Amino acid sequence: MSYIIESEKLTVFLESSKIKLPRFQRKSTWDKKQKFELCISVFQDYPVGVVILNEVQNTSWLLDGRQRREALIQMRDNPVELYDWARNYIGFNKTADELEISTAYWNKVARFLQTEEHLNKDNSAEDDDINTYSDDDEEGQDYSSVSRSFDSSLQRKGLETLLNIILMVHQIKSTGSRWQKLFDFQKYFFKLKYAPQKLNGKIDPVALRKYLLDLISEIKKEYDGDITQENFVEVYKNDFTVKDEGGFIKCVKDNWEQIKTSLQVIDDSENIFTSARIGIIRLSKASPLDAQNIFSRINRNGTQLKAEELLSAKPYWNVAVNNPSFTVKESVKNMYSKLGIVALSEVCRWDIAATLISRIKDDRLIFDTYDEAKEKNEISMDEVTLGFKLLSSIFRSGMSNKHVIEIETEDCINWEEDVDSLIEDINSICKLLRDDPFFSFYLSWKKPVTKLLGNAIALEFVTVLWHDWKAKDRPTGGAKYKALQRDARILFDRLVFEYSTRAWRGSGDSKMANDIKNWENRILPIEESAWKSLIQSVCAGEYNGQTTSKKSLNPVLHYYYVLKEMSPTIDAQTKFEVDHIYPEEKFQNNSMADQKLKDSLINFALLPKKENISKSSKALNEITDPWLKEQVSRFTEIPQSDFDKYSNIANIGELQGDRKKLFIETFTATRKAKLSN
Repeated sequence: MSYIIESEKLTVFLESSKIKLPRFQRKSTWDKKQKFELCISVFQDYPVGVVILNEVQNTSWLLDGRQRREALIQMRDNPVELYDWARNYIGFNKTADELEISTAYWNKVARFLQTEEHLNKDNSAEDDDINTYSDDDEEGQDYSSVSRSFDSSLQRKGLETLLNIILMVHQIKSTGSRWQKLFDFQKYFFKLKYAPQKLNGKIDPVALRKYLLDLISEIKKEYDGDITQENFVEVYKNDFTVKDEGGFIKCVKDNWEQIKTSLQVIDDSENIFTSARIGIIRLSKASPLDAQNIFSRINRNGTQLKAEELLSAKPYWNVAVNNPSFTVKESVKNMYSKLGIVALSEVCRWDIAATLISRIKDDRLIFDTYDEAKEKNEISMDEVTLGFKLLSSIFRSGMSNKHVIEIETEDCINWEEDVDSLIEDINSICKLLRDDPFFSFYLSWKKPVTKLLGNAIALEFVTVLWHDWKAKDRPTGGAKYKALQRDARILFDRLVFEYSTRAWRGSGDSKMANDIKNWENRILPIEESAWKSLIQSVCAGEYNGQTTSKKSLNPVLHYYYVLKEMSPTIDAQTKFEVDHIYPEEKFQNNSMADQKLKDSLINFALLPKKENISKSSKALNEITDPWLKEQVSRFTEIPQSDFDKYSNIANIGELQGDRKKLFIETFTATRKAKLSN
């Protein structure tokens, strides 16, 4: 990889046909306030930021700067859009007069600039370096040795131009802005190019601005720059077919001062964009990891790009897939809809990987439903990332970024067939799991493997079962079907054990890759003695010299209730969480209580957490709600008649003895029966 840091004319950056957006772009988050503050920076001749481009095969992929580029394009091309940002930011009334708007504008701009100055007062030592550029302009001038100095009169003129754009557009009514009406000459001409039929005769502000710039350019070229009524009328007559020449000439004469002012504002605005420059970090053949690291270092306050996002800017992942199914098309369409992006007509490889998890029908046994993102009508980046990692786990035997990239370098997937076949296999495996009473009880707790044990472990769970499924000839019933269900229980048992013994501590990449290569060993049962030793230790509050915690024991508790075939309440709205039996407050400043038992297995249970009804910091005998008392008794396996007894911290040793017996029995005899069935 190589890179250069340079400046480029802003208009070149905005108009370049070589710049392409990655297939995937996060939902636009810039609001009108951010956009108008960028306007202030541009029109005051401040730097407009830095973007990252990755050069691949004569195409510049915009890795960072999409929202900035979109805002700059809108700002330049559409005065009506800019006016909308201004009115939202400044807060003037839609019927305000010019004096009111001007006063509010300058007050707001001054407040913004003073705030910016205050925020940057500690960086004054760096001011001399901010505007140093490193690019060659069209005449070959070396900008690497040129600094642009701020010209206060030029800055003031730029801010005046911004105000003039606002005043030019003001006011807006249902029929359009004052500026659009000024150039609505449809009664005098046939088919004005800036009033297309698709808008039913309305003036397109973007097309109008473009036409006026062309008109100004033509007048400057043909009439020595002298913009007069006669020249203006002559250009219109040359460009369009006239149907009422006299009426047009009179209209121009009556409104000439406004027309001339508008032309001047449009010209001044374009000159500001023409003179502005933008900083570019231009990468060449950067790997996703390089691009990701560079992005994170210059954009620490932004949302860090994931490797999978960067892949959407690589040619391999943008290859169209032939004849995608209806389900795939709908999944892709839904994804782009949530991103606020119009999906391209073809479905590409990146789309297939990004929507992979959404097509797995597991009833939330393995993967989450990502409801939080869906409620916001967004796409979950975890869901997107897991799709790529699942493909690499299956086809490259690992889930690291390196394994994901190997999909591209070794082109190991037939995208027209392999992925659909994989989804069909995984959905068959999920059905097999749901048919097993063991996993039916697990499903009832609504705790997918990704939430219980983490993404890496969930990917291993799926991948090992897929290998086992293939090795058993993809069974749909009979002895092999039951054998695979048993293997799934054994694998789940092993993964919970390893999580609780911290075998997955740190990065799971290398462990998972090694586990997949030796997948047959993953479906061998953990020795009963190992489980017994673990339970004895965590019932005392420690394992291998480290104290236990709610997080480390959460999977053990869920597994315990599954082994005992216990389901939560039938109330679908009730959520369960790990809670203390003896509240934490009972252990504070209490020398009689063994502090290790506070976060030990014997002092935890899965208990209902419901609005206004929660055990939380209450002792057992402080619970008054009858329903909650019944639930607590059921899941702690403590009779309500013993609630007084086990509210006294002095009796925690007896509670430890009672519950330890239950856990030992469950993780020996009961577990053995479940895994051998």
